[in-house]
Amino acid sequence: DKEKYKLFWNGQKTAKNGVGIFVREPLALKVLDIKRINSRFMWIKLCLEKQTMIILSAYEPQTGESEKIKTDFWAAFSDTISTISKFETILIGGNLNGYVGKKTDGFDNVHGGFGYRE
Repeated sequence: DKEKYKLFWNGQKTAKNGVGIFVREPLALKVLDIKRINSRFMWIKLCLEKQTMIILSAYEPQTGESEKIKTDFWAAFSDTISTISKFETILIGGNLNGYVGKKTDGFDNVHGGFGYRE
């Protein structure tokens, strides 16, 4: 028996940008809400037994995009995160176009033990 999945997607028809979240079929029935913020950022809210979980999918503008596009992305990201209740679990997935390097500045547990820049 093959498992079935449901795709929650948001993007542009030009296929330049887009984000999505695949959810296994039985779990898809537990989706309470979907927020499609823009073609680079969306989230779904799931009810899982005794907790509510927000799963975010984000695609930060890559090198070569304007500073305005990057600033708008991070403003939408920050605004959205700030609206989520502290009682909800948040899982962030996607491509945030970050850097991995030597510095950790005391955030070893945040970067998975890896640092950023030099």
